[in-house]
Parts: sequence; C-alpha cells; structure tokens
Amino acid sequence: MSLTNNIPETMVPGSYTGFNFYAGPNGLPANIQKVLLIGDVSSAGSLAVETPTEVGSESEAYELAGAGSVLMQMYKAAKKAWKYAQITMLRHAAVTGSAASWAFTLTGSATKTGKVAVICNGIEYAVGVAKTDAPDAIAVGLADAINKTPDAPFTAVATTEEVTDQTTHETSNVPTGEVVLTAKCKGAYVSAAAGGLNVSVNSEAEGITAGSITATAGVGTVDIETALAAAFPERYHIIVSPVNDSTTLGHLKTHLEAAAAPLEQRGQRAVCAVVSATASAAKALALAQNYERLHIAAVKNKINATVWEIAAGLGAIFASNTKPNVPMDGVAIPGLAIPATKDKWSGEEQDLLLYGGVIPLVEEDSQLCIVRAVTTRSNNSGSRWTKLVDTGIIASLDYFRDSILAMHRAKYKNKVIHELLPDAVNEDNKKIAKDLEGEEILRFIDDYADQFITEESKTEPGRLLCQIPAPVVPGLNQIYSTIDLYL
Repeated sequence: MSLTNNIPETMVPGSYTGFNFYAGPNGLPANIQKVLLIGDVSSAGSLAVETPTEVGSESEAYELAGAGSVLMQMYKAAKKAWKYAQITMLRHAAVTGSAASWAFTLTGSATKTGKVAVICNGIEYAVGVAKTDAPDAIAVGLADAINKTPDAPFTAVATTEEVTDQTTHETSNVPTGEVVLTAKCKGAYVSAAAGGLNVSVNSEAEGITAGSITATAGVGTVDIETALAAAFPERYHIIVSPVNDSTTLGHLKTHLEAAAAPLEQRGQRAVCAVVSATASAAKALALAQNYERLHIAAVKNKINATVWEIAAGLGAIFASNTKPNVPMDGVAIPGLAIPATKDKWSGEEQDLLLYGGVIPLVEEDSQLCIVRAVTTRSNNSGSRWTKLVDTGIIASLDYFRDSILAMHRAKYKNKVIHELLPDAVNEDNKKIAKDLEGEEILRFIDDYADQFITEESKTEPGRLLCQIPAPVVPGLNQIYSTIDLYL
C-alpha cells in the first residue's frame, strides 16, 4: 500500500499533520425536499417571468408574488401545511387574456344596523352598515374594505356615474351602488366553477338588498412549458402546478422524465389537484398520463379552497416526509378547508380513484387528509400494475440513487481503474444499501449480495459498469384480518 498526503513540501524540520475529511464512512445524505411553486403574480409582484427564485421569508414572498396573487396563495397554503417547507417561486409565462370579474348592485335604504359582505371560498370581506346608510355609501365602504385587505384575490371598485347639477351645471361622479370585483390574476382557471374563486354577496343589513352577481369568466390558459425549461438545470424535488389540464400534465411528464434520466439524475415529482363532480372524470385524467412521478389529488364537487392551494398544501406535505417509503395514509394537510358532508367521496369512489392513480382527499377529525399517496402509474399495457403505484417507491429509488452518487463523488472522483477498484466500488455500493437497510428503506440486502456486480467496461476505456439491486421496503397500507366467532 502506498501512502500519499496533501501537505505542501518544506525543508523546515518538524512534524506536520493535515486533515482528510473523507476517510471512513460519510453517512447517508440528508433527504431535503425542495418545493417549486409555479404560478402567477399580481401587478404588485416583482418576480420576473421564468426566473426561479428561492424565498426566505413571508415578507419576501409578498414582495415577489404580490398579495392576493395565485402564487402568494400557493405560498401561504404550503407554509400552513408545513412551515419548514423550502420554497422556490417560479412565475410562468404571462397569460394572454383577461381577468375574471364579478359585479353586483346594492339597493334600498338601511333601517337597522348590520353588514354587507362579499364571500370568496369561505372568506368574508365585510363592511358595517349604520341605520339610514344609503347603498352608494355602503358600496364605497365595501370596496374600500376589500382593497384594504391585501390578501383578497381581487380588487374592488365602487362604480360611479357622471351627474350634472341642474342649478350650477357642474358635473361630478356619483357612486351608483354597484361594486365590481376584478381578479388579481388573469385566466379562465381563476374563475372556474370547480376549483376556482367562488364569489357571492350577502346583506345582513335590513333594508339593503344585494343584487345577484353578474360574473364574467376569466379568459386565457396557463402555459408552464417555458417556465419548466427555465427551472430544468436545478433540482426541485416537488413541483406544484396551479392547473390540471391535460396539456399542463403532459408538460410536467416530459420535464420529469428528462430530469430523472440517467444523464441528468435529478429525480423529481409533481403535484396538482382537481375538484371533480365524479371519480371517473378524475380517474380519466390520471390514466391519460400513467406516470410514476406525477400525482393528482381530488376533492369532490366543491370545497372552500382553490385547486392551486390544495396542490401547494399537498406538495408541502410530500416534502415533509423525509423518510421516503413511509406511507402518508390519513396524513392531514393543515390549513385547508374540509368538504361539506354531501361533497365527500364514498368508500366506493375512493377505491375507484385509487385504482385509477388518483389521491382522494377526505375529511378526518375536521381536517382534510390524504387517503393514500398514489402516483398516476396504475397500469402497464392496459393491465393493473402495482409496482410503482405508491409514491414511496419512486421516492425511495431517488434517495438510493442520491446516496450512491454522493458516495461515488466523495470517494472515487479522479481515481484510476486499478485491479482492486471494481471490487472496492462494489463493496461501497453494497455498504450504502446496507446503510439504507438499517434505515428500513431497503431490505434483504444479504440475500441480494450476489446481484451487486461491478466490472470494467470492455468497450469504453475509463468506465465501470455497476449492477445494484434495490429491494425497497414497501409502506404498510393495509391489514386484512379475519375474526372467528366462537360460542
């Protein structure tokens, strides 16, 4: 054995000692899961288009995304779900279209004190009403109250009309009692009936009537393709999409496949959510993708949360699960609303969703919870396929690869292929597997010992070829029992 050192040459007598930080075991790498939120900003947001930006604080998030924007709503939902989530924001290409709007008119005259409120997905924006208040003044006060609530997802205007004084012939703008709300982000998805902003108005002031809302849907679609291209060189373990259309899911699948390929080695997973009237519709969306790195969560009919908030909360919960193969059955997503009783998935519907590769979200103990964290990879050539159905399997394989790569970089960078090197690499590959066995991520490594093989390539100089088995420990999802009755 020949010894080498990293101490500079000197002629001065003495004993000189340096440090080698890479001797002995280096341990397994930390399994930190970075979250990439893709969304739109408000006019107050400073985040440049297609520029991934790490966020260090809530105040920084407000500055980047703008209060009330889709991206800010996603950030807040993610942090409510898991406050330690490491978040990067990414603004997608500008939506070509218009913002949704909602208009209503107040009429009458207040005869008692009360309030008038706009309700959006369960959140109330209200103004107090005094006896004899006129509807025009109430409309002005309500619009002002909304605009003074930074997190409101829309701006408000009390409309006016030009009136000419018949005596002085001077003109002035007088409030009409109408209020117009305009979403802070453009696009059809913002005002979608299922999973968008659901707006209503309510008067609890006697004598004041709130007219029905005239809604104008937003126009335009979200395109995340170029945003994903901008994020491609960096690794984000969990990518959250604000929309769930098949085109967007296709872009996500293409991105995930390319990033996880052997020459890139950046395993990632993506999350989106859908509010669906039927389990079959959500299942069809998943089956069209059938990919192990893509996840679709579904709630039924209606919920007081948007699809982008649901997806962001779920993405943060995924990131909190640092032991990759531990199942997330029944895990709550804090901060999200729960569905009404009539809007809950039945057991039969949950089964249909899970078999189709969709994550049902249901209420348990007054919290919205994951039934089972499955991927959209539910079939192979039309037949049911369970190998990659649980997200813990692909997450464990990613972590195993990360651990192997970290060891290779630390111990074998700039080495030469001497006759003992293949065996040394093979033993170190096996040791990483044994370490993961100790963490209950892999199992039965000794049984697979003969399947660890490392040899020098016979066709490409300077290349070692490794075969590494990965017997992942599956998460416990079910216990089937039979209770025998004896009398």
